[in-house]
Amino acid sequence: MKPFNKIIILNIVIALVVSLLIGAIISRNYTNRVNQRLDTTKEIVNLKIGTFINESNSISESLTTILSNSDDEKFINQFLEDNHTRYSWIDHIYILNDQKQVVYDSKGQDYTSIEDFKKYKYHFPFSQNSTLSSTEKTLKGPRTLLLTNQLKIKNKDYTVAAEINMNAFKNEIKLISKRFNIQVKGIDGTEIYQVGKEHQHSKTITYLYNNLPVSISITGQYNFISRIILPSIFIFLIVFLLLTILTLIFKSRSERLEHEKLIEQANNEKLRLIGTLAANTAHEIKNPLTSINGFVELTRMKYDKEHQDKHFNIISEELDRINNIVTQFLYLGKPTNLAYTNVDISQTIEEVIQFLEYELEQNNINITLTLPEEPIYAFISEDQLKQILINLIQNSKDALTDIDNASIEIQLQNTNTKQATIIFKDNGKGMSKETQQKIFDPFFTTKESGSGLGLYLSKKLIEDWEGKISVFTNMSKGTTFIITIPIVKSI
Repeated sequence: MKPFNKIIILNIVIALVVSLLIGAIISRNYTNRVNQRLDTTKEIVNLKIGTFINESNSISESLTTILSNSDDEKFINQFLEDNHTRYSWIDHIYILNDQKQVVYDSKGQDYTSIEDFKKYKYHFPFSQNSTLSSTEKTLKGPRTLLLTNQLKIKNKDYTVAAEINMNAFKNEIKLISKRFNIQVKGIDGTEIYQVGKEHQHSKTITYLYNNLPVSISITGQYNFISRIILPSIFIFLIVFLLLTILTLIFKSRSERLEHEKLIEQANNEKLRLIGTLAANTAHEIKNPLTSINGFVELTRMKYDKEHQDKHFNIISEELDRINNIVTQFLYLGKPTNLAYTNVDISQTIEEVIQFLEYELEQNNINITLTLPEEPIYAFISEDQLKQILINLIQNSKDALTDIDNASIEIQLQNTNTKQATIIFKDNGKGMSKETQQKIFDPFFTTKESGSGLGLYLSKKLIEDWEGKISVFTNMSKGTTFIITIPIVKSI
């Protein structure tokens, strides 16, 4: 299997693990929120049921006081009528004595008989084993439950019976069930009523109510697919896409670096071959060139003893230029790690400036040196360092042509305990960005008579010292070369 395919599979595995972990967190949070909403709704339903029972019991408590102080049937019946009218969920209230006779009735005397009371098989509060009972023939949709309370007043036993309208209770529940489905059943499984719309994807809590023979189921929407599965898939795709993009970027960068490395290797090999060829060719040219130069001098001594013939001057200048180019070809092919010693950089700079001082003065170029008081040593070739400095000064001299107040500034700084920095700055004509990018390429030159090897060789020499050279330029402010080279401890 190709490495890239393995990386894609690894990205899939990582994306899957991340999406599963985040999906688990989303699932837990979402489930907790749904459970909290269901529990809150449960408490509200319980509060409603508790209100019904507590208000019904409060009627019995009031009757205890009334019956203890009065036997006025009309007054007591009126009290019962007022209460069953006040509470919409109470259909009827009446009182039985210990003989099971209806003695007081909210709907008037002789309205309710003992047979009506006996229609209810069970009265609540019920035990958990009780079965729901109502006046309906079928238990499919019972409307009325009977709440009874036993009173003992003046050694007499009374039973207060209140018929509870379940439809009124259902209407109260509707007010809190807009987002939930609430189902009420008898504890034997008989459905009493259902409120709210049903959900295709849902979560339900069911519990038995202590004071009523009913079970209550509260159902809320629980969309596992849209709230958990789809977000997890989306996260998987996002993570996989990001990993794939990073992989492609990394792969592209690796391929680019590998391509650049191959190009650099090819260029180095080409330059090595060119250098070898150039060195061999230069060596073959240099010997006859020396002979030619010697014969020219002999001829001049014979025919131009006063050095008045310009043709001999031109021949000598061109021979010197050819010799200079051939010498650079020899440098191109020679190893550059020979004759290394501990070189005092400050002293070498001063010697180069002293050597070129007359030429700089002739071209009206002011040169400024900033050197440290203590010597700085580097394990390099002194001749090669001089060659680099002379090359930079010659380039600056050409850039300072027709420049007023032409100047070259050279600074030597001890950057840290391991490196020294040479800053070489002129205020001449800068170079374009295109030239700056190619300035260190072999055989690239902007001069009509240049070989294009000076800066290339300088860069090569500095890199052989494990140093670095960089250039910064501005078309109106001049050019700055910065050279950093390793240093050794003072000797």
